[in-house]
Amino acid sequence: MKENQLRVSIGVPVRNGEPYLTEALDSLLAQSYENFELLISDNASTDNTEAICREYVARDKRVQYHRHAEDVGLANNYNGLFERARGEYFKWAAADDVHEPEYVSRCLDELDGDSGNVLAYGMVRFIDQNGVSLPGTDPGFDLRSEAVEERFRYVLHANHWVNVLFGLMRRDALAKTRLMRRYPGADYALLGELALIGKFAEVREPLLRRRLHPSASSQNAGNTNWMLKLWTGSGGLTTPAWSRAEDHFMTIVHSGLGIREKLSLSVTLARTMVWRRRPLADELRATWMSKLRTKR
Repeated sequence: MKENQLRVSIGVPVRNGEPYLTEALDSLLAQSYENFELLISDNASTDNTEAICREYVARDKRVQYHRHAEDVGLANNYNGLFERARGEYFKWAAADDVHEPEYVSRCLDELDGDSGNVLAYGMVRFIDQNGVSLPGTDPGFDLRSEAVEERFRYVLHANHWVNVLFGLMRRDALAKTRLMRRYPGADYALLGELALIGKFAEVREPLLRRRLHPSASSQNAGNTNWMLKLWTGSGGLTTPAWSRAEDHFMTIVHSGLGIREKLSLSVTLARTMVWRRRPLADELRATWMSKLRTKR
């Protein structure tokens, strides 16, 4: 590998991120590992986000800024960052979180130390809008098992924080996935694809301060219309629970696993759908009612 070869791309998706964007970008540019490009994708912000980003472009040659004229939704904004990235490794970084200086360096150590790891991430501490520490822990996705089925089953059963998605990933592994799909909860489907490709390693020290504030997606998960608008940019009727199950099934079908393993994982998926039958039923009911209203 050439000494000056770009190793890391960091993608920051943002929409109206003015309150916390400066602190987030400062923490990324203060990383002890410096050989990276910092890509910012502004999803049609209406606040002072654009001006802040252009200041950073003028200040640091590693920073690049792209702006969408219209709201393209969270999924498209995330995917566009990856498509523009040039590094050997890639990570998304939220525009309201704070990274400790060793985040990238420690994750690189995990990836360079084990070629079977496709993703490495740091443990999380939660903070509020003022930066004050909050109680709570994240079970994480420390999937170091060599057993592919075991890793995928963990993702199937998971229904907790997906801070792992802000870890450092091998670009070639992420390129083999369908990236972020356009429905709430699609991050679980992406993690399922990655878990079949390789292992996830957790750096067992808090390297990310995850900010919880009233405008954060994590604090609005129960607001269906808000979440649909966030992910798609246009809202409308979608069936995220069914879409997540379908994507998991397609991942199993198109994997390189044997027939026995595919059948076993399909049974596990069916069981999770039984456990989560209420949201699945609610989506079918909403779809049916929508069609009835359309016919009238």
